Amino acid sequence: MMEKNERYIATATGYSEDGAGVTRINGIVIFVPGLLNGEEAEIGITKMKKNYGYGRIIEILKPSIHRVNPICSVYKQCGGCQLQHMDSDEQNIFKENKVKDCFHKIAGMDVEIQPIIKVEPHWNYRNKVQIPVQCNDNKVEMGFYAPHSNRIVQYDVCHVQTDLSNELTNYFRKQFDMLACAKEMRHVLIKHAHNTGEVMVALVVRNYPFHNSDILIKDVLANYPQIKSFVAIVNKREDNVILDGKEILLAGRHYIEEELLGCKFRISARSFYQINPYATRELYSKAIELACLTGNETLIDLYCGTGTMGIIAAKQAKQVYGIEIVADAIRDANTNAKNNNVTNIKFINADASEGAKQIIDAKIQADAMIIDPPRKGCSKDTIDAIVTIAPKRLVYVSCDPATLARDVKILSDNGYKLELVQPVDLFPQTVHVECVVLLERRKKWQDMNLEQSIRYLHRYLTT
Repeated sequence: MMEKNERYIATATGYSEDGAGVTRINGIVIFVPGLLNGEEAEIGITKMKKNYGYGRIIEILKPSIHRVNPICSVYKQCGGCQLQHMDSDEQNIFKENKVKDCFHKIAGMDVEIQPIIKVEPHWNYRNKVQIPVQCNDNKVEMGFYAPHSNRIVQYDVCHVQTDLSNELTNYFRKQFDMLACAKEMRHVLIKHAHNTGEVMVALVVRNYPFHNSDILIKDVLANYPQIKSFVAIVNKREDNVILDGKEILLAGRHYIEEELLGCKFRISARSFYQINPYATRELYSKAIELACLTGNETLIDLYCGTGTMGIIAAKQAKQVYGIEIVADAIRDANTNAKNNNVTNIKFINADASEGAKQIIDAKIQADAMIIDPPRKGCSKDTIDAIVTIAPKRLVYVSCDPATLARDVKILSDNGYKLELVQPVDLFPQTVHVECVVLLERRKKWQDMNLEQSIRYLHRYLTT
């Protein structure tokens, strides 16, 4: 049995889902973060479990041609961008295989994956950053949490954020220190619209007003005219829910505006908006393309957020219904529809399953549905409602290939056939990958295997 600190020579033969190199030593799998596929290295054992273990690189003996030097000074400590040591080609391979492996292991499906869609820029692409604030030994700390801890890793430059977001982070760190108000701060949320240039800053605070808050507000506005929305969110909770509590307008308006695919969208502090505006253009265009809209269809946009996809798609549909649980997002969605002169869309403020039930009760016949759930995927009630609505074409957008594969398996057992899997790299330098898949409702029993036919028949007879 291997023990901690023992050293071995090993070669990586693949990757784990979190990007660690997979090696085998004496028949036991050892995961080695930072080791690329095909690389040979001397490794030290760091932890052993019953059937597997973890190691660290001591020395790379045969480096891969795909290895590059990470440009971030806190790359290893932060853990946010796990793939900076891979070149772009290897990141593409890793993400395509990750999606394929999830479908194989979770859904039992061997699917053909389309080549990943990846667009420039691969750096400075994020439009949002949420930075925790701590005050330790009278020193203000702002950065990201180290993996599996509440310890903040400070940085001067985060290379996936915009230059302005980095500048604002450093500015607030200095101001909180100088004005002695850091202890009232919990997080700083910065949203930077890349196309319009508008900026939102939300201070998540324990109390408002806080010490020197009037001086801070005046100084922020004098130095950063790009800030069109400056708010405080008073959060007195003791858990890890961040954007909860009363929102107070400090200056400007409660929202910023951004442009996407010919439409303008309002973004508030709590509303969801995709973090990579460049790849999002490709993602949404592909999702709407797969819905095959000709102008005569009724489209359901489930988990619609601020209405982005639904409003864009409405130009090619007869009628669109958007469903979203967050009330602030629905308010923004209605305003977004009005501002874009879209009149053939209606928004429902409800969770996905309840909203879908309202569609069923209203006897609305859906030709197509686009769903974009959170990372945890769809609940059983939501999938049941989707199957009952029975759109001909179902386009599923997902940020987690594991829950995507799980839900696709359930849908395939309930009358749908998987037609296409398209990964999109919304998160360069990280292990995360977005996917859009197309499922079509089967028209013939012959299209199902025996197990799927039995499940579908059982569902039909019991509902």
